[in-house]
Amino acid sequence: MRHRVFDIGLVTLSLTLAVIVGCQNVFANGPGRSAEETAKLIDRGRYLAMIGVCEACHTPPAVPNAPPDPLDSDEIAKERRFRADPDWFQYLDGERQLAGGVSFVLRFSADSSGIVHTSNLTPDPETGLGTWTEDEIAEVIRSGKRKDGSALFRFPPHTFYEFLAEKDARALAVYLQSLPPVRHAILPRSLPFPVAPAESVTSLKNPPEGRTRERAAYLMRALVGCRECHSYSKSPTELVPFVGGDPSDAFGGVFRFGPDLPLRQTDKGWATFPYPGYAVLYGSNLTEFGLGGPLAYVPAKDIVRALRRGIGPHPDADGRPKLLAHVMMWQFYRHMADDDAYAIAEYVKSLRYVPHEIGPRLTYFGEDWEAAFKQVFGEEPSENDRRIFGK
Repeated sequence: MRHRVFDIGLVTLSLTLAVIVGCQNVFANGPGRSAEETAKLIDRGRYLAMIGVCEACHTPPAVPNAPPDPLDSDEIAKERRFRADPDWFQYLDGERQLAGGVSFVLRFSADSSGIVHTSNLTPDPETGLGTWTEDEIAEVIRSGKRKDGSALFRFPPHTFYEFLAEKDARALAVYLQSLPPVRHAILPRSLPFPVAPAESVTSLKNPPEGRTRERAAYLMRALVGCRECHSYSKSPTELVPFVGGDPSDAFGGVFRFGPDLPLRQTDKGWATFPYPGYAVLYGSNLTEFGLGGPLAYVPAKDIVRALRRGIGPHPDADGRPKLLAHVMMWQFYRHMADDDAYAIAEYVKSLRYVPHEIGPRLTYFGEDWEAAFKQVFGEEPSENDRRIFGK
């Protein structure tokens, strides 16, 4: 896809006001809401969906549903190049924006695993949200509770949304109702345990606004993934925020790279991001930019540049601009408003430095997926691991 498909996505996202006004009778559920108020909600929801990186998980990949012919060497080579391209944004299918079906192979223990597929968020009446009301969509966004009472399997970033203000949840709901419907049936999930919705959601009606610490804290708690990717858990109830990933936590702040990213609903795969070979990356320590940190001299504008353009806040050994790892969602964050981007950067600079040494942040394993697996999970792959990951 590269920027060609991304541009298609933006065209789809950038609905004209004329189209919006013409569709008010379809998705304007709010009592007494004018066309202008609905248009503003759609704009807000579109922005939140962008900086919340919704498309990365809910837009299916731009690949055919059938795997390549195993006897066709040209197709195999093309498939390998496609999956190994570090520009992961190319995978999104602009014609099926937010139509779901992205697969996640989940390992809970050596003998327990499952697979889930993201939902179709378009207003298709049979396979998406076409029969859902604004209230029902806002509810499932924040709590994970479906309109039939069943629950989504919630894992980051969905677990953030219980902290989402009602105004923002409604903006996302109205925005989703404004999308073109896409018929795309989603496979059922397979999990070894029942799931339940969030026990409670925030009572916050309106989110903090402006270039403030409160706004930054809200964004990073409810929508933007800084806390998710740059923290680790000492235990199920003890998160160590913003100090980076740690080998003791196989799920938070660690990224698995490989050529076997599950791109289709029927795929298996160990990797969470595409790569020519297997590698493991731990999230960086953001507190280094904070009070007393070794990078405290870095100005907020350089952190904003890293956030929105993927250019590191300090150069490489030869003085050249250093690109961040492609897991950084700058392709989406580049549309972040100045107030939000600078609020986050200044929040990071206000953190108190916490030393956290873990050894190499990035380790390459070539074609040895078992060594990469052991690095992440701290044990040899079991027979079940070999079955679900299929190496």
